[in-house]
Amino acid sequence: MRKKLPNIITLSRLLATIAIAVLFFVEIKFQFEIILALFWFAALTDFFDGYLARRWKVESKFGKVFDSLFDKVLTLTLYLLLAPFLILPVWIFVLLLVRELIVDGLKNFSLSRQRPVAPLFSGKLKMVFQILMLNFALLVLIFPNEKILLMLAQIFAALAIITAYFSGVIYLKNFFKQ
Repeated sequence: MRKKLPNIITLSRLLATIAIAVLFFVEIKFQFEIILALFWFAALTDFFDGYLARRWKVESKFGKVFDSLFDKVLTLTLYLLLAPFLILPVWIFVLLLVRELIVDGLKNFSLSRQRPVAPLFSGKLKMVFQILMLNFALLVLIFPNEKILLMLAQIFAALAIITAYFSGVIYLKNFFKQ
């Protein structure tokens, strides 16, 4: 079971993302609170799947590929779903989307050449800032009159963009060195 649990946790992030997407289109009581809870669950799975895989020494090719992919599916899905609410300017989501596509393209190309790319600390930090940005954007949907939440979403959006492009430049430099 130890060998499979990190991958099951990774898959649960995809399922949570699908549930979040569905809930954006279904009006129910506490809709955004449930979405936020699912988002927190998904964000926690991003930490625990890798942590457990490393701790138990059961890292897998599946985990290395799909952990990163399901992170992108989660964040990019929320970008698309939050864009119509105009909590953050759409160009923020576009900048982050473009970076993800370029860096993932480089990583996948390197992987196809049997040269897997190790994650960078700045890339992990970018993910933390994205999670915080999305967290506060979702909180704005729950508490629309709380201006501090909007300000925090904007601050973390700026930090996400800075770290995204900082790490993106490092990935590009390393790619062209190869």
